[in-house]
Amino acid sequence: MAMEVRKLGEPLLAEVVGLDVTKLADPEVWADVNQAFLDNNVLVFRGQMMTAAEMVQFAGQFGPLEPHITKKYNHPDFEELIVMSNVDAEGKIDALGAKRGTRWHTDMCYREVPSKGTMLHTLEIPDEGGDTLFANMYLALEAMPAALKSRIEGRHATFRYGGRKAVGQVRLEAEDQDADLIAHPIMRPHPETGRLSVYVNPAHTVGIVGMDDDEALPLLEEIYDWCSRPEFQARHQWQLGDTVIWDNRCTWHKGTGENPLRQARRFLRATVGDATATASIAA
Repeated sequence: MAMEVRKLGEPLLAEVVGLDVTKLADPEVWADVNQAFLDNNVLVFRGQMMTAAEMVQFAGQFGPLEPHITKKYNHPDFEELIVMSNVDAEGKIDALGAKRGTRWHTDMCYREVPSKGTMLHTLEIPDEGGDTLFANMYLALEAMPAALKSRIEGRHATFRYGGRKAVGQVRLEAEDQDADLIAHPIMRPHPETGRLSVYVNPAHTVGIVGMDDDEALPLLEEIYDWCSRPEFQARHQWQLGDTVIWDNRCTWHKGTGENPLRQARRFLRATVGDATATASIAA
């Protein structure tokens, strides 16, 4: 069966059919996969369970893998992976774990060179709920009112893991909470496509360079309100055997937090570094 890309959502999100994720792809095929990734922002590969080693191999085709900033969820055998779960050590639903990631955010935006993508692979999912929402920040910028866009042109925002507060997120050690701020353009060019997208988010953005908080925070909230409009979004309903990768350079995402049956939700997660970007591009 030849590989096929099927649109799942108009603003973003597509399924790749006919690719064996457990094997290395030919360079010509992989070029098509990467182009589909750039075109659709989020790719879904369905019905294929992977071992941790197979996921490291598959994710590594997108780019160099990077350890996550948090260490407590590290996979025991692969430092490139973490195990995301809403279940605590006693096998009970962890309230904090269930809330993690339920605010709109972009992964690794608080690094000097942000990551290319994040990949999740299902290990266990609830019978109901647990969906993930995605939002296209290319479209959000392109459709943004001119008056709002003019206020952010040329501006840089500052970032730190957890932003101004870490509601619904796992806190780091005190020294990590006090890490230096990282600055990126609010309208950031994509290193591969060259397209501009909105590059601030409610979870990890702290402020705007050269603005006092009483001016910057209302402006950021105005941006967030605009970018979270439904017309920029698509929803992914997880199935066992799903692997999803999204482009952190132009996409927001968040978990819905819905789990009415209070069942386990576990994933393997990998962070793909951006070999195409540099610190100068990031800033």
